Amino acid sequence: MKNEKFDLENLPRKNIFKVPDNYFDELPMRVQAQTSGKSKTIPLVSWSKQRTWASIAACSTIAILGYFTLMPKQDSLGNEALSGVQNTEIVNYLIQENLNQTDVAEQFENNKSAKFQDSDLLDNLKVSDKDILQSIDIDNIQEEI
Repeated sequence: MKNEKFDLENLPRKNIFKVPDNYFDELPMRVQAQTSGKSKTIPLVSWSKQRTWASIAACSTIAILGYFTLMPKQDSLGNEALSGVQNTEIVNYLIQENLNQTDVAEQFENNKSAKFQDSDLLDNLKVSDKDILQSIDIDNIQEEI
């Protein structure tokens, strides 16, 4: 075989494609006729009442589990939260913070939202009479009288 170079300029120029008569006039009508036919659509997923209720139940379960696992829990102190703390530790803490009885009493007086009577305070503190007598300095009381 011989390799000859083609020269596009020397090739004959004639139209080799033929279109039937009135082809482009009838084309829109033919396309319309083929696409306007009723086509049957088949759903990919069949929805039913059971599936709807199952979906609602699953979403509710996820929401409830998310609420209880992701929400921070705040535990209450309870009635005996400080029952394990000894009185000496409380006194040492107050001394360390430079708080004395007058400072604590002033805090109660300044807080006008808490209106307690002395007997109510003692009842709520649940302090025994023995602890109160140990904390009172009898020498100071006799000097003040």
